[in-house]
Amino acid sequence: MSLLSIKSLSKNFGGLQALNQITLDVAEGSVHGLMGANGAGKTTLFSIIAGNQRASSGAILFAGQTISGLRPDQVCKRGISRTFQIVRPFAGLTVRENVEIAILYGRQAPPKVSEAAALAQDILADIGLDAVSDQPAGSLTLSGRKRLEVARALGTEPRLLMLDEVMAGLTPVEVTDMIASLRRVKDGHGLTILIIEHVMSALTDMSDTITVLHHGEKIAQGTPQQIADNAAVQEAYFGIAEPLEAPV
Repeated sequence: MSLLSIKSLSKNFGGLQALNQITLDVAEGSVHGLMGANGAGKTTLFSIIAGNQRASSGAILFAGQTISGLRPDQVCKRGISRTFQIVRPFAGLTVRENVEIAILYGRQAPPKVSEAAALAQDILADIGLDAVSDQPAGSLTLSGRKRLEVARALGTEPRLLMLDEVMAGLTPVEVTDMIASLRRVKDGHGLTILIIEHVMSALTDMSDTITVLHHGEKIAQGTPQQIADNAAVQEAYFGIAEPLEAPV
């Protein structure tokens, strides 16, 4: 069953067509990867889903209801939360206070203020930041800030979590740890995940399905192995017109 359905979505910036007739479905409970070079339209698609930008045409359905044209706060309270490539926590607040703000202002039915701290601490434990919850967010490493970005998104109590390059800039060990954390929160929170990632090993490891965008158009969709074997994807990435063959 599809939790998110995108139908013939296009986005123009003046004479530039950033997205052209994109159609895809994200199955509930799945991890759905978005792959493509810089400028392929991946973050633009995220921004339209989240309400940060408006589509030029097309429709977006979430849990069977249209969310096209809703404001970001309305989309968030419907159950969609996103992270951003450039992480900007409230540096002067503690790690826990950053998550408390998401809990109090991002949920459809926010808890009492007195309950927010305990809920935030639970989320930080899930993502591996509970030991630094009382530290200023500005003191975190890049890996810590990336984890906090995920924790803030989780604070809004989403059904669909959209992750925009949460592993960019991390070391191989940090990438491995982040993958384990994301799997843990997906299972623990019953999430569906839509993920953009340039760390290809992480994207193929995590994803059930991958959609490939190229110059604003959808050129392929399938399992990670099907995408690896796809001639159109290989040509777009490597200039290879035929699938790669194993050496004899």
